[in-house]
Amino acid sequence: MSDPASRPPLLELRGLSVRKPGGAPLFEGLSLELRAGEVIALLGSSGAGKSTLLAALHDPDGLRARGFTITHDALERRAPIGVVPQRGALFDHLSVAGNLELALRNADRPVAPRERRAQIAEWLRHLDLPPEWGEPGHAVGHVSGGEAQRLAVARTLAGGRRVLFLDEPSVGLDPLRVRRLAAILRRELRREGEGEGAAALVITHDLHFAAAFADRFLFVDPAARRLAPLELDVEDHLSRETDGVRPPESLRAIEAALSEALVRRLEQDRVAARGGARTSWRAWLGAGARAWLQPFSVLTRVLGSAWRSFVTGWRDVPEVARVVLNQGLVRPAPFFAVVSTLIGFTILYIFHRSLLGGGMPVRPDRVFGLIGSMHIIALAPPLSGILFAATSASAITAWLGGMSLTRQTVAMRALGIDEPRYLWAPAWFGLALAYLLLAALFTAGMVLGGTLYLELQVPELAGGASAFELVTADLLDPPPGRVAFRRRAVLLVLIYAAGVASDAVAKGSRDKPSAESVTVAMVRSVMACTMWIVAVELISLFILYRAR
Repeated sequence: MSDPASRPPLLELRGLSVRKPGGAPLFEGLSLELRAGEVIALLGSSGAGKSTLLAALHDPDGLRARGFTITHDALERRAPIGVVPQRGALFDHLSVAGNLELALRNADRPVAPRERRAQIAEWLRHLDLPPEWGEPGHAVGHVSGGEAQRLAVARTLAGGRRVLFLDEPSVGLDPLRVRRLAAILRRELRREGEGEGAAALVITHDLHFAAAFADRFLFVDPAARRLAPLELDVEDHLSRETDGVRPPESLRAIEAALSEALVRRLEQDRVAARGGARTSWRAWLGAGARAWLQPFSVLTRVLGSAWRSFVTGWRDVPEVARVVLNQGLVRPAPFFAVVSTLIGFTILYIFHRSLLGGGMPVRPDRVFGLIGSMHIIALAPPLSGILFAATSASAITAWLGGMSLTRQTVAMRALGIDEPRYLWAPAWFGLALAYLLLAALFTAGMVLGGTLYLELQVPELAGGASAFELVTADLLDPPPGRVAFRRRAVLLVLIYAAGVASDAVAKGSRDKPSAESVTVAMVRSVMACTMWIVAVELISLFILYRAR
């Protein structure tokens, strides 16, 4: 293989400056070059900004959305960038073969359907993974840590990515698997390098992995806010390898020199501690405003992505829709049926006891004829909407939040897959459809509960109208004075379908730094939906009665 220094850079960065949301500088005037066939290890203390640097290179819009300020003099990406997060971030809603097929299907040069199975088998072979994983149905949950990393690299390279960003790829692996992972990845990058060329930039605290994998070592200097090379007097050992594997004596020499140089730089860092800037009230208000407006932004982007999602990218839709409909419709459907039936039964029981239990001289069929379906028309939309937000929408918020937490969305964006097209649009439409069907089920349950109550507890109706006719009167054939109430109910159901879906997708799709943030997003979504559903109910009633 030719010397990487003689090759043109695949990635060239000049004058990068990054400021944190509070305004504190993180990087100033940072420069970086990454050439084909080159492997660079990025080292430094925790919190120095290594992951932020990678994000600034492959996902600057995501950082800006979190309040970071990013500027640069020049940024040339001459090859597509792929990201391999910690533990691989495999897409857990897909099988092993499904992960690779998604990358092949969405590559810059998509692989034809008839060729994908052979390509999947080829990539599994290249990364030393079992060939039987190419068969449908092998879940990613059965994949070990080292296998997950190799599968993630296979997925990234299969998607046409030629620049790899790896974030702590050796986390949780024993030394033997660390060395094997480094050898396989290095060999694969070298194999690609004989063609168009591939390169890697890896964040790691594992010096053994860095010694086995990297050609150059850069230190994130927090004092200078730039990258500084770690000069190691081991050039002879760095050039020794056979099929990607460095001999043990070379590994020991590189690791020892690297450890000495790194400790020396970390000791220097202690002298130059950086101060942070307090978040201003304007930044705090801006973050709050963005959080409240995000559902509207998500709705706009979903509608804008609908054509690409359901027409040009229709093969991707079932993968997300299957999860959404299973968690948002199939699982909660029995719960909705039981709860709505109990509510329909209980409400008529309350009416019966409160109106007739006091000895009022009113015939039962006349009372229930006056009530008709008004209790269903009035209560089914808000109750089903709030219940849907607390169950189905909350589940999808957690699922999307979990994808962000495990950095599956980062890997997805790095594969060139548009998140609104692949995730948001199918999730939004799936949730909206799920609510419409569950609202219909909720209404049917209330009808069933009311009918059962009248049949069992009001035998006086036996000689008059049937219980079902009384309970469904205003739903199926309302008198002119009640048509407006039925129209209002239908309109509210449509509003709640769009609103709850937008809020769930918006809160679920925001970056999640911890498991607690996923729980917070779920709770906030339920609270927000409940509040605005109550507000919409009151406003719509005021408008309706004002018009009358």
